[in-house]
Amino acid sequence: MGKQKGFTLIELLVVISIIALLMSILMPALNRIKSQAKTVACQGRQKQWSYIFSMYTNDNNGYFHDRPFGDEYEKMWPQFYKSYYSEPKMRCCPAAQNPDLNTGSFATWGTKYNSDPDWGWGGTWMPVEGFYGSYGFNRYVLNKEGPEYWRKTNVKNADEVPVFVDCLYVALNPTPNDSPPQIEGARSSTQQMQFSCIDRHVENINGLFLDFSIRKIGLKELWTLRWSKTFDTAGVWTFAGGARRENWPLWMQNFKEY
Repeated sequence: MGKQKGFTLIELLVVISIIALLMSILMPALNRIKSQAKTVACQGRQKQWSYIFSMYTNDNNGYFHDRPFGDEYEKMWPQFYKSYYSEPKMRCCPAAQNPDLNTGSFATWGTKYNSDPDWGWGGTWMPVEGFYGSYGFNRYVLNKEGPEYWRKTNVKNADEVPVFVDCLYVALNPTPNDSPPQIEGARSSTQQMQFSCIDRHVENINGLFLDFSIRKIGLKELWTLRWSKTFDTAGVWTFAGGARRENWPLWMQNFKEY
């Protein structure tokens, strides 16, 4: 009988080491692919919203919706466009679609367990049961009278006006002087640019613009967009306005300048 051959301990250790090395090389690449897939899926959902907004404005002479005050509640876009969509996940970026996860840069807003009968008129701003998401609507894109509002779609340089973006809240109306969050994922109710200054797609968020195009938006680029007609696109947090790498919070300092 011939002697059976097997791996020696050293050979086994070498094989294990090679496998561990390959895994350490492959895992970052796999994570990048997974992140890129979520970014593309997010843009796909925003594309569906572009069809919804396009249909609505076509039906209303190019005008966007208003946000009327009533005796009971104030409508926001998830309620206003409810007849145009049926799947709640459409309100969620795939990188942040767990409605129970409501902290950090991958957060959703709202909750599917809240039993409050409306959006909290006369109390706190709480969403209706099942109203949750991770996109926010630019409050300056409304059919309202005023020098700052983008009421219609057919405006000059519409590709510079954000309408619908990755967000930690249902809506935002930022100002040029809003400061970035000192800690990633933090937000201040008085500094509303922080609602969308979130590292959800590797130094970027996704955004739908007034010409219904969709693209990535660099986090520092947020301060250069035309949020309102009176928004200063060369404000203190832009390169043109004097902001430099060292002025930004530490977690943002190496991000691309705009």
